[in-house]
Amino acid sequence: MVIVTGAAGRTGGEVVRQLSSRGIRVRALVRDPARVKGLTGPGIEVVVGDLSKPHTLDPAFRGADKLFLVSSPDPNVETLHGNALEAAKRTGIRHVVRLSARGASQGSPYLLLKVHGDVDENLSRSGLSYTILRPHAFYQNTLMYAATIAAQGVMYGVSRDGAGPMIDSRDVATAATSVLTGNGHSGRIYDLTGPESISHAQIAEKLSAALDRPVRFEEVPAEQVREGMRAVLPPWLADAFLDLSLSWSGKDADFSDAYARITGKKARPYDQFAKDFASAFGASPKVAVS
Repeated sequence: MVIVTGAAGRTGGEVVRQLSSRGIRVRALVRDPARVKGLTGPGIEVVVGDLSKPHTLDPAFRGADKLFLVSSPDPNVETLHGNALEAAKRTGIRHVVRLSARGASQGSPYLLLKVHGDVDENLSRSGLSYTILRPHAFYQNTLMYAATIAAQGVMYGVSRDGAGPMIDSRDVATAATSVLTGNGHSGRIYDLTGPESISHAQIAEKLSAALDRPVRFEEVPAEQVREGMRAVLPPWLADAFLDLSLSWSGKDADFSDAYARITGKKARPYDQFAKDFASAFGASPKVAVS
């Protein structure tokens, strides 16, 4: 049995669904069961637990042998995931697969990468068998531009040409599921990237094609972007995302073939994501012609 934390999130929920489709028993750990009413399927059990409340974890973890550890971005992730690792040791979890981030390091100048680096180091010293997945930024992060794209056909942001090999969170879930159901991954760290390094300007072009209407990227001062992001995200997270986006280089060295090695598949291109999520960006519904 596999315990999946963060099951109310995109990646965690997709891991639950993919494990279920492979006939694996899975416990979906959530703080609020009402958020996952649609998360059903063969072998899926929804259990209540909170990484900030260690006493809730042992009952949820007991009887499982593997743990997929992911949570929402949080400056206290070292404590939250530390609570999960201690519960894993107490309850006999045999293997932990943790979702980290590309470039995670204790010495990173970027907050998100530093806190992930701290947890990765703690996991490597925990005595538990582990695998660490370090994806680049998710395609799904671009949904933060959906409102202005739908209303104005414009993406407002910084660094028009800064590029990175983003990846679909559904592919990250596929990689996690492959590791959780496979062998030979203990002690491994896998960087996960998409098939191409894309800039904000190229994302606008790809969305234009998917939506069949013009979408343009308009570069604005960093402080203006920060203000806009803080309107929809906690201030610390808005600052962290902005700092990371400004660091994108688009160099070939940023690519990794780990996804293909783990899954035997090619990662989705952004074009496919744009088509799949076109309605979220304000695409008009297709009218069938009889």
